[in-house]
Amino acid sequence: MNVIEQFKATTLTHSKLGPHFIDLYPVENGQVPTEHLQSTSRQPFGSSDVHKTSILQYRVLAEGDDVKTVYELAIKLPPNMEEEYSAGDTIGILTYNLPGEVDYVLDRLHLLASADTPYEVKLTKPIKKKNPELPHYVPRFVTPRRLLAECLDIRITPRKALLQTLASYTADECEKRLLEILASKEGSNLYNELIVKNEMNFLHVLRYVASCRPPLAVLVEHLPRLQSRPYSIASYGREHQFRVVFAMLNEGRVGLTTHMLESKLLHPGRWDKHLYIYLRQISPSFQYRDEDLDRNVIMIGPGTGLSPYLSFLEFRKMAKATNGGSGGNRKMKLGSAWLLTSCRYRDRNSLYDEELKQYIQSGVLDQLHVASSRDTDSRYKFVQDIIEDRKEELIELLLEENTKLYLCGEGRTMLPRIQDTIVTCMSKVKGMPKTEAATLLGEYRKTGKYLYYSMIRY
Repeated sequence: MNVIEQFKATTLTHSKLGPHFIDLYPVENGQVPTEHLQSTSRQPFGSSDVHKTSILQYRVLAEGDDVKTVYELAIKLPPNMEEEYSAGDTIGILTYNLPGEVDYVLDRLHLLASADTPYEVKLTKPIKKKNPELPHYVPRFVTPRRLLAECLDIRITPRKALLQTLASYTADECEKRLLEILASKEGSNLYNELIVKNEMNFLHVLRYVASCRPPLAVLVEHLPRLQSRPYSIASYGREHQFRVVFAMLNEGRVGLTTHMLESKLLHPGRWDKHLYIYLRQISPSFQYRDEDLDRNVIMIGPGTGLSPYLSFLEFRKMAKATNGGSGGNRKMKLGSAWLLTSCRYRDRNSLYDEELKQYIQSGVLDQLHVASSRDTDSRYKFVQDIIEDRKEELIELLLEENTKLYLCGEGRTMLPRIQDTIVTCMSKVKGMPKTEAATLLGEYRKTGKYLYYSMIRY
């Protein structure tokens, strides 16, 4: 039995939708901003203005069969930003939707012919919505192409309110009924099975319901903001520049910002070198400061998760050279530093081997352990294996009052597994129940002794 038949006799319950409140009109003299359309709006977690800067140079850190391509970028440090960031901070990079996906939406909305025509964004009159506001990240004057490319998240998982609204603009009765079912209380299980589990986004839905053609204003009302993408600053104290490291997605997936960055590197004739960036400040902050220099530090970061620790180590190197950090007036001894990281193949995509070896030799880094998941002769396959093998020394170090633990990497599956391994090893080494060990690690997060940063891959 198909879905339509299954719900044929079902009365559907929908949430009440608010009134339409935004209109877009083509205008002759609208001045569309030349910079990124979000460059003057406030940014999530922003601790600075948006700066326009440029890529100075790049290098490929890893590439080839069965490894992700990894790039290092040197980015020009904007004026006034040198004193604003700390080791471990991240920048937000304003991004763009893929041109092909933008064109698909424009074509569906019959807007290709006017895609580059200025439009004015206004509140609908008469105003029926209580206290309506235009999105602050959408300028007054836009073109349809740039609105979709720079302001709206067209890859978002559609919520039920959007599906219910789309049904109103769907000509085919079966497709309309399907959207109404998915948007209903009675269709919640189907929504979870079809939309959530299959990770269907707005573009997938448009392809699924071919007769749906919503007005552009409806998308402004219902699609959320296209968010900037965070990247750890992988250096500290470099004159007039800083670096970031990023890995391309694999398995046929295309990330918005990674695609944009790679395109700027590999196709300079078609893409400019400009970036729009700002400093992000999360809480608790994933930083390494003067007051941390004499503390022991355990840094865990699989793959590109080691990026912020490169800034930690450069900061430690500067402090060691100046005898006491940015103050420069106090004699101090650096705390012990451990770094645990991983790669697929030690000889092909282990990142920053030579740089890390120099830190070991100079006493900036005390212990370095690298797991390699696909080397047949590797001692450690995963970071968890390192933690298990060195658990006595590692846990004793962690439990010292003067130690901080940092964990950075992919947050959906990898970091929870590593954290669980730490809890298990605490339980084994100290002879305590695992629940008690988990509670203790949770207390460390509350007090700032343990800092956790989940990287987002786009």
